[in-house]
Amino acid sequence: MKVTVFQDYASSLSLSPQESNGEESVNDAASLFFELANAELIGYRVANDSSSATENDAMVIIKQHSDAKAHTGGIIWETSYLLAAFLSSKFGLDRNKVDGDRECPLGKTLEIGAGCGMLGLILAATKLASRVVMTEAAEVMDILTENVDQNKVETPTTNNESESDDDDKLSNNINGIHGTSSKPVCPEECVSVRRLRWDCLQEDVLAAAANNSSAQENDLKPNSFDTIVGTDVVFSPSLVCPLLETIKLMARKKDVESTKATRIYLCLQIRCADSHSLLFSEAHKYGLEVVDVTGELTSCCPWAVELECLLLKINVNEEAATHGKKRKKCSKEKKSKKTSSKEKKSKKKDKKSRKRRKKE
Repeated sequence: MKVTVFQDYASSLSLSPQESNGEESVNDAASLFFELANAELIGYRVANDSSSATENDAMVIIKQHSDAKAHTGGIIWETSYLLAAFLSSKFGLDRNKVDGDRECPLGKTLEIGAGCGMLGLILAATKLASRVVMTEAAEVMDILTENVDQNKVETPTTNNESESDDDDKLSNNINGIHGTSSKPVCPEECVSVRRLRWDCLQEDVLAAAANNSSAQENDLKPNSFDTIVGTDVVFSPSLVCPLLETIKLMARKKDVESTKATRIYLCLQIRCADSHSLLFSEAHKYGLEVVDVTGELTSCCPWAVELECLLLKINVNEEAATHGKKRKKCSKEKKSKKTSSKEKKSKKKDKKSRKRRKKE
């Protein structure tokens, strides 16, 4: 089967908008992504050094379902490519540092609204992340699971399984990804798929915990992620607050033990102006701060702004997060003060009544 390789198409977009005559570059970019969206198989080269990428390099290969009607998770959107390029540019050099945990600078990563799985698989294959938990709604799970299963290197177990069982496990490695000659490059232990509906958050988190065996880590454990990423996840006003609640539950605050707060990046296009406004106005209620850092995209993807793609960084705001607790504490203190004053008054009344009884 023919694989359309992203880097081969994107090489024409390396010029800045000024160098490529502005409007013409926009048309070229729009045409490029239109063609990519209509290809059945999309390949993304995952060489650690992009300057040395060749046609023989290992790839993540995604099968698209452009005919999907019930949801938008059947194709790879522009923002997935953009966020992958940005994270690779910003954190990729950290892997060359001596510090041990720099090998996977993003650490344990949660992808919300993973769609076809391109972004998460890139982060795992390039070792930008030590583990990627890709999440989606129920209706997209089949597409996501298929792509993840096809791209992961299934390691044979050392238990008492027969050789035939191991052969079945490794059949995907032998046959190639989606029937191509390319072999999987994502270690099985570095990727997983979970259902995570923002409006049924607690139900899905509890289900993930219940499905984990005692020997396995709960990969969807709240407040356990070093990085959270998402692309085109702001599209419906009714889902903005559930999205913020999901981020709040999964993110980690910086604590006194020098644990770093979760880094959070969203890359999106404004598909619904009301939803976009709500994201900024409601975030503080969840102890979060949304900052537009689209300017950081221009160094690695100069055509991002021309396509009206935005990069948002979400900070876990400790003051905002604890503000609600302080208010609750204050109200409790007020209640206790009121209660104590009532108790004092009742005690005084008891004393007076006792004195009257004695006189009588």
